[in-house]
Amino acid sequence: MMVPADDLLGPNGHGQTHIGQQQQQAPDLLGGFSGAVPQQQPNQTVINAGNGVTLSITTSAPAIAGLGKIEPSAAVNQAAQRKPKRKVVVVPTYSCNGGFDSKFNVHARYAKPSDIHGLLSEEEYEREISALNDKLKTTRAKKLDYALLGMGMAMIPLALWGVRHSSQVKKRKKLLEEGIWEFNERMAMSNRNVRMVYHRAKLTGGAEGFLAIEESNRKPISGPEKGDKFD
Repeated sequence: MMVPADDLLGPNGHGQTHIGQQQQQAPDLLGGFSGAVPQQQPNQTVINAGNGVTLSITTSAPAIAGLGKIEPSAAVNQAAQRKPKRKVVVVPTYSCNGGFDSKFNVHARYAKPSDIHGLLSEEEYEREISALNDKLKTTRAKKLDYALLGMGMAMIPLALWGVRHSSQVKKRKKLLEEGIWEFNERMAMSNRNVRMVYHRAKLTGGAEGFLAIEESNRKPISGPEKGDKFD
């Protein structure tokens, strides 16, 4: 079957077919259509065939449509809003009773940071930490504990010391929780967004826990409105 030359070469004789004239819009990588055929990027290669004959071959690769629309991740991260960090004040400790016990340092200048973020005044800080130390005073080692531990490797004295030490540790934990709860109640009653938290060690045998005074997201407690009745 003979095909007319006009169908193969097109009306102008430049090798354009009817299919080429009716190319559809190419979809880009982001979805949708770009409205144009992807541009070709030419690449020329020169080959020396000898005897003074040089061949030049030009190839092209389609450009990736929509590549310019993709923003780098760094720009996206910079555009993201950063949440403000919560203010935290670490209350330092120091050893006492020959290293058997520890106390919280009552001086604000030794806190981390020393300006305590303005969460409390220096007088409030010293008063609250002193009250907490006084509450824990009964849990510290006594003269009897030193005497039992100083008897050497005898089984009975060491066993008695171990029982007393375990009881003191449990009592300290309970009183510390009570002191923290009382502080947080006072701050809540004063409508202040401040709280005290004891952060326990995450790993057994690792670094010790620490006491902190932090900024709280607690909403202020509104007083009773006019007309409210209480039984």
